[in-house]
Amino acid sequence: MKHPAFILAVVLLVLSAAFISYRIIWLGYPLFPTPHVKAWGLSMEARVKPYQKEVVLRIGLPSNHTGQVVVEEQITSGSLGFNLLREGPNQIGVWSGSIETEGEIIGYRATILLKPNRPPQTRPPKLEPYPVTVGITEQTLAKRLVARWKQLPSKARLLAISGTAADDWGEPPPDTKDLQAWSEFREKHGQRTVLLVLLHAANLPARTVDGLLLTKSVASIPIRWIEVWTGQEWNKLQPETGMIYHKSVMFLPLTTGGLPPVRVSRGKLSEIRWTLSQQIVTQWRAQFERTRLSDHLLDRLSLFSLPPEFQNTFRIFLLVPIGALMICVLRNLIGFPTFGIFMPVLMALAFRSTGLIYGLIIFAGVVLIGYVVRRLIDRLHLLLVPRLSLILTLVIVCFTIVALFGSKFKLREFMAVGLLPFVILTMTIERFFVIMEESGAREGLHTAMGSAAVATITHEIIHIESLQLAFFVYPELLFAVGALQILLGRYTGYRLSEFIRFRNLRGS
Repeated sequence: MKHPAFILAVVLLVLSAAFISYRIIWLGYPLFPTPHVKAWGLSMEARVKPYQKEVVLRIGLPSNHTGQVVVEEQITSGSLGFNLLREGPNQIGVWSGSIETEGEIIGYRATILLKPNRPPQTRPPKLEPYPVTVGITEQTLAKRLVARWKQLPSKARLLAISGTAADDWGEPPPDTKDLQAWSEFREKHGQRTVLLVLLHAANLPARTVDGLLLTKSVASIPIRWIEVWTGQEWNKLQPETGMIYHKSVMFLPLTTGGLPPVRVSRGKLSEIRWTLSQQIVTQWRAQFERTRLSDHLLDRLSLFSLPPEFQNTFRIFLLVPIGALMICVLRNLIGFPTFGIFMPVLMALAFRSTGLIYGLIIFAGVVLIGYVVRRLIDRLHLLLVPRLSLILTLVIVCFTIVALFGSKFKLREFMAVGLLPFVILTMTIERFFVIMEESGAREGLHTAMGSAAVATITHEIIHIESLQLAFFVYPELLFAVGALQILLGRYTGYRLSEFIRFRNLRGS
């Protein structure tokens, strides 16, 4: 094997791409996770009064399905009991119990996360039977009226049937007797029923849905629409006018199949109000809820399955390889001088607590003070380990003084210095002293500035929340990071700084 490093890097890149593609294509993960997502806040409040002492109130509530996730549900029941039941595909909230004559206020709140790129339904729905109130004669009439459209594609059939709501039957029009019979049928059963009958006769699966239009609004009565399956997606139809809603019009279903969204037994609703408002939800919360409700293996193994107190730790933990990759790029390709390999990335992580400016001030101050003290104790001719122990004690003393200073002047950033990697700072002081003694002050300051610059650049990159979210959602990206580190490890060419350093030689 001539190039094992290159082959290993390719394998890691392929693994990373395969896992990420599976999450995006099959599990519906976002292609580019963003820090925030749009959501809808739903609030329902109702006052129920009793006819008898025992009251039962059933209200259709939104449920999780392919296109949406319901999170942060809150129930207000007062003196009533509450249960959540399933009636077919519907999720029904049941409030029941004894209430006083003046009534009781009940409520429901939830956040609705809409999933983009809703995957198409692969298995077509079943054709529902004709409504029970429709006789054989009306069914035969409907089949006769739609016979002219049977050979049309599904979308064209739907368009033709939607036009019948405005008595547009196309050319040539059906027989006059059939039109008269159909007009009588519509007057008897209503526009919604006759549309469902026509759709059934044309072999187009359809269902009645009650719910809310997703727009900033306050409503007292849910609206009703008809959903029609045309082979690839559900099309929404306005029952009274036959108008087909545009895809951009969004709805929040409450009940399907003609089930009333609100039912009251032994009581009455004196008032009910549905309120919809737009909200901004963090993608961290949205992805957590999505993973929590999933049964897929990769979702169950997701970092979002960790307890919340450990998730914050891993948000930072996953950034360390990114910082190490940045050190490889800045040292091996550009040529930044640094104190060691991992000191800048650890400093960059520490700057997340202190802030970049305060962190650099603390770093510079402790290193300079440590250098002065290191020169003084050099005269004592101490052994290496005791000398480093003494410098470590000095660093802790400096941190304590800085923290007290921050407490005195209400500077919380100075009080966060305990999170700085003090052991690394101890080694940095020793390394800074050696460079100053062996290579001179210019080289020492040059290395210190290079380390500060690398820590600053690394801090700014790992501080990008979208990047943090991407690695948390797709930890497989670490394979890609490892592959890039392998490829950088094989680079033996010139650094960018060397082209500048030896520019005079290139010109000769």
